[in-house]
Amino acid sequence: MAPRVLLSSVFKPFAVDDAYSRKECIMELCRNQLTKSQGPFCIRTYHNTYGLHAIANNVSAPTTVLDFPTLDRFRRELKKGYDIIGIGAIMPNFLKVKKMVEEARELSPRSTVVVGGFCATIPDLDKTLDADYICLGDGVSFMRDLLGDPPEFQFKNPNVFAESRQIFGVPLFGFQQNPHLIVGLGCSYGCDFCSVTHFFGRKHIKFFKTGKALFDEMIRLEKIYRSNVIVFIGDDNFFLDLGRAEELRQEVVKSGRFFKIMAFGSADRLTRFGVERLAEMGLDTVWVGREGKFSNYGKNRGMDMKSLVGDLRSYGIKTILSSILLLEEHDKDNIWEDVDDHLSCNPAFSQFAHYSPAPNTPLWDKMKEEGRLLEHIPLEECHAFKQPWFVHPHFSLAEAEKVQDLAYTRDFLELGPAVLRYAEAEYQGWKNLKDSPKAHFRKRAGAYARDMWKYRVICRLTEELSPSERVAELARDLRSRIEASFGKTSAVEKAMARGLYFTSRLWEARTRRWGDAIQPRTRLVKYNQ
Repeated sequence: MAPRVLLSSVFKPFAVDDAYSRKECIMELCRNQLTKSQGPFCIRTYHNTYGLHAIANNVSAPTTVLDFPTLDRFRRELKKGYDIIGIGAIMPNFLKVKKMVEEARELSPRSTVVVGGFCATIPDLDKTLDADYICLGDGVSFMRDLLGDPPEFQFKNPNVFAESRQIFGVPLFGFQQNPHLIVGLGCSYGCDFCSVTHFFGRKHIKFFKTGKALFDEMIRLEKIYRSNVIVFIGDDNFFLDLGRAEELRQEVVKSGRFFKIMAFGSADRLTRFGVERLAEMGLDTVWVGREGKFSNYGKNRGMDMKSLVGDLRSYGIKTILSSILLLEEHDKDNIWEDVDDHLSCNPAFSQFAHYSPAPNTPLWDKMKEEGRLLEHIPLEECHAFKQPWFVHPHFSLAEAEKVQDLAYTRDFLELGPAVLRYAEAEYQGWKNLKDSPKAHFRKRAGAYARDMWKYRVICRLTEELSPSERVAELARDLRSRIEASFGKTSAVEKAMARGLYFTSRLWEARTRRWGDAIQPRTRLVKYNQ
């Protein structure tokens, strides 16, 4: 009889100060990192714990995945007597993992307990937790080996997604779900700070080896979720394999379909592939690690980041631009030169993360050898979005926190909310592609055109809700250009903007009193049963 497996994320609540967590540990990409200081303009979404689902869908044993349970819900599941219990987490959730392992030992003492995810990189974890196995690296291969499955297998992408929860104070209840396609794992570039590249041994692991296989999976997901927005995840630099990307481009163009792909890519590989071909492939949003003008990472040498972001925008492609604060070269003057350089690129979304020495990276080893790690800081506070956990020669911990807060505030006040920048990129894409001799580009422009009524509403709302006159002017300027091309804002659209204004103000009042934490819903999915 095949062993029964339970795979669980850590338990909620998140974004609270309690015995296991901190209010800064927010389980939301946009709220925590990309639209951090944008108030009601912040996009609120949740993602499934896709790594656990990837494992479950690629082993032979009957497996249950439990996303975001309460501790009591996790306890109830433990009592069902699973043979193997796997817990996946990141380092700041270590105390939750410790509690869950203790509960597993008490309520299911015969179970084999496995701990994985980036939490597994914590030094001497095997001496801290009563777990049978610590899984470093590829969890699919690890679990297949543990279960006695053959090492060679054809990867099957699970049905996982991001779900919209709220914007402008309006609850969305997860009605919009955009599917995830787990393309692969890791990156071979080996940047010193990157926990992802070193977690997978500086390997670029490709679950989908051809563009045709990727395209077929995109078609399957589009039918299931009725969404052409496909998020490529797991693979930290999709464009390392340009041959695969080119084959995908050819399949998309040949099909005549319009997709909106989100992927990760380094500036050098994006430039080599070419912006026009990226748009033909269906790229809609790309995450680019700018890191910093004073850094010396090979992927960015000789790259004109401002021109690259602008060229992408001209095709309607939105850029998530990620920069590092507290690099070794930063002092109290030139760090703002670096922030200025980032803002001059005018990306749709910005991330400002502290330089983060994560275990299992060269940066961790270097700082440990130099005696610069602040080992008294608890693991639940070791993340890149409050204070660092190392000694910087020019910034105290409190000063570092203020720098990050100000960088995000400047991003919002000088460039406007991300939703407005998103609309700007799509307007530019429409304007530049509407008369293209290529049919697939005219189709792309047509898709942008169908959303312009929404962007008139957003512009109108931003004018009324604006945190500054500069942002209001940005919104007025974009609205005037959209109206010149698509007609005046209608009475209905004005009413919609006014309604969103009131829901946003209500959200602000509610947040001042009760905070803005939103908990992800618990989700249980069974595989091979």
